[in-house]
Amino acid sequence: TSKEYDGIPYGEGMWYTQEQIRDVVEYAMSKGITVIPEIDLPGHMMGAIATYPHLGCSGGPYEVLRRWGISNDVLCAGKQETYTFLENVLEEVCGLFPAEYIHIGGDECPKVRWEKCPHCQAKIAELGLKDDEKHSAEHYLQSHIMRQMSEFLAGKGKKIIGWEEMLQGELPEGSTVMAWRKNKYAHQAARLGHDAIISTRTFLYLDRYQSEDKEKEPLAHSSYLPVDMVWSCDPYLSEDKDAEQLTEKEKSHIIGVQSNIWTEYISGNTHLEYMANPRMAAVAEVQWCQPENKDWERFSKG
Repeated sequence: TSKEYDGIPYGEGMWYTQEQIRDVVEYAMSKGITVIPEIDLPGHMMGAIATYPHLGCSGGPYEVLRRWGISNDVLCAGKQETYTFLENVLEEVCGLFPAEYIHIGGDECPKVRWEKCPHCQAKIAELGLKDDEKHSAEHYLQSHIMRQMSEFLAGKGKKIIGWEEMLQGELPEGSTVMAWRKNKYAHQAARLGHDAIISTRTFLYLDRYQSEDKEKEPLAHSSYLPVDMVWSCDPYLSEDKDAEQLTEKEKSHIIGVQSNIWTEYISGNTHLEYMANPRMAAVAEVQWCQPENKDWERFSKG
């Protein structure tokens, strides 16, 4: 929330040629790692609409954000140019990444522009979308754009992953949901018969401080996440105390966990490795060890 900055540019030179991407993918494959790209849509697109202002609802002018956070300016879901642009981007991405999955985001997309945009409202009318007791017509409009991209990628032999906000409407067929706020959203997806990935910030965001003594720690996100809390993550446990336990079939849809290190505050590789370790060992324990077999004494001595 601070309006004060240290003047150090973020993201300079953080782009890749196609040849460099191929090198990354090939190296990862040699280590048994599959690189899955994320093209976050239709929100978090200020870079795109600042460059191509006709893809926004108002036509701009737009500026790339100079602060962290969420913008009300998102891709216009009512213009055919938007869908063509996204298909072109995703076609290029498919050619670079042989992974079975492409992550298409879907998180943190405010609907305020769509509510006033004549193009979006015309698309809502064309599709016959309506507000209901669960979601607004604009939420179902986002479901439409996600479904269109899912179908396009299916034609390329790809499946989609999207953040939990995809549940605010209708999930595209065959989509995998990644929960970042609470486990319960992954469980909701599992109960609908969709695969899900636990990536909740409470336990698995490694951009948090490793110590309560922040003065002696490198710059990090505001909260404190010790290794024992990471280790304690239970992918099958809901935050809602009254929630029913997942059935064995539903548990089979929780296909894994993902730990995130967002790099806004990361100054370099040494800093990155410090944030990852030893917490990544705890993430591995969450991923590969059944909850009933976890043993903190064994782990902490390892």
